[in-house]
Amino acid sequence: LHVDQHHTAEDSAIAIGEAILATWNELLDNGSLQDGEPFLAKTARPAVARMSQATADGAGVAEGESVQLSTKAGALTLPVAITPMPDHVVWVPTNSAGSPVRATLDVDAGAAVALCKAGV
Repeated sequence: LHVDQHHTAEDSAIAIGEAILATWNELLDNGSLQDGEPFLAKTARPAVARMSQATADGAGVAEGESVQLSTKAGALTLPVAITPMPDHVVWVPTNSAGSPVRATLDVDAGAAVALCKAGV
């Protein structure tokens, strides 16, 4: 995963339980070009929240558990996938099933989001 070198998590004074959001569209997601194509849509990757082990530890979650990403506008809950990547960053697909980032969180890549174990 690539993080913009001009805007890093360390520059943003990220608090414990927060992370910088990284996101982009997957090739197969909830895009309108798949309307009426249920078999193609079923081949899409499942939505997960990718983060480093240190970021997961800070949020109190482990691989496979559910994490809640939230802003003042709303929250998403996704399973955690521990991934070798920069600390204090969480990556989620932009518009996949269970992960409508812009519509739910009202933010985009580079925004700070709160992270916590889902259901706590």
